[in-house]
Amino acid sequence: MMGGGPGMMGGWGAGMMGDGACPMFMGATNTKMEVKKLDKGVSMTVTSSDPATVARLQKMAEAMRLMHEAWNQ
Repeated sequence: MMGGGPGMMGGWGAGMMGDGACPMFMGATNTKMEVKKLDKGVSMTVTSSDPATVARLQKMAEAMRLMHEAWNQ
C-alpha cells in the first residue's frame, strides 16, 4: 500500500472504500470514517472513542502527512 505514490489517494475515494471500510483504519468496531469530496481531492475524517485506536490513528495520520510532504518536495 505504501508504494502507490501520489495517485494512490484517488483509489481510496472510489473503489477501495465502496463499502465505507478501509483496511488501514479497521480495528475497533466503533471506528467511523467520513469522506468528503473536495475540488482538489478528498478529506477523510476518522474517529473512534477507543483511546488505543485514537493513538494509532494519530500516528497513521502523521505518517501520511510526512509521506505527502516527502512526495511533494
